[in-house]
Amino acid sequence: MRERSDQFIKSLLRDALRRMAESDTEVEVAAATQRIDVWCVPDPAREAVRRELGVLGELAAGPCMFEVFRNTPGLRHMRDCLRKQLAWHHELERRARTAPDRIEAPPAPRNEVAFPWLIVVSTGRPETVLDGFGCQPLSPGVYGPAPALHVRVVVLSELPRTRSTLILRLMGARWVLREALQDLMALPEDAWERSVALPLLVHFGYEIPGQLPEDVEDDVIMEIQEWFKSYQAEQRQLGLDEGKRLGLDEGKRLALARLFEKRLGRTMTDDERSTLAERLARLGEERLDEVVLTLDGETLAAWLANPEGR
Repeated sequence: MRERSDQFIKSLLRDALRRMAESDTEVEVAAATQRIDVWCVPDPAREAVRRELGVLGELAAGPCMFEVFRNTPGLRHMRDCLRKQLAWHHELERRARTAPDRIEAPPAPRNEVAFPWLIVVSTGRPETVLDGFGCQPLSPGVYGPAPALHVRVVVLSELPRTRSTLILRLMGARWVLREALQDLMALPEDAWERSVALPLLVHFGYEIPGQLPEDVEDDVIMEIQEWFKSYQAEQRQLGLDEGKRLGLDEGKRLALARLFEKRLGRTMTDDERSTLAERLARLGEERLDEVVLTLDGETLAAWLANPEGR
């Protein structure tokens, strides 16, 4: 169950950041057999979208690595993260020196590759880390040590309850998660936060009692279940006529197509809807669930356009 929750958090971070950056999960640090939870390189052309992400966008103003802790990290965990940060920078420098367009050129200067920011996200307040590294408050819930370290520590339980912190608070536990879910469901239907978070909440089984994170209280479980039932009913009503047109039985029809549209961030074309209907009949619902979870919007559109899609 904890692994499911961890995967939800990493996917949520990745998909939110992909609106303004190249972002991936489980990035291998070749120099040290370690993996970065989420690696993000912002796209300068999408600066307006970055600002739309609120506090998450502020944290991801430059190349950065996110490390998320469901339990409050201690000094050992922080040192592990710092070692990973240094090893990753070394690997980025190595790649820059050996890139194909540099084969005939002199080695790149060591300071050419930007030193990545390390963003440590903690559900609770990591007192030993904040004290041990001399971290100072930068904004509510966000701390930093000496500037040259390029480190930020985010305490989810201390973030203000505003829309600008919503995506981060969805990574929290207990009352933090409860409030974040309430705020998510109160947003307009077309809010980008809903398009990012709701498909992941559904896919990772947050509507199934036995598959919620262990630290979610019973009343939060009930709220999630009620919201999911409401969400299902909403999608069922919106997709009813279209589902009949596509010839899908009502149970499968456009709950799935609506999830595709959420992931794409737009309305599907008629050709895409026909393709989805054909692949649902040919590949099955389980395979299409896997596709809509694992592919980002751009890749999902390419999958729909590929006549050989599997």
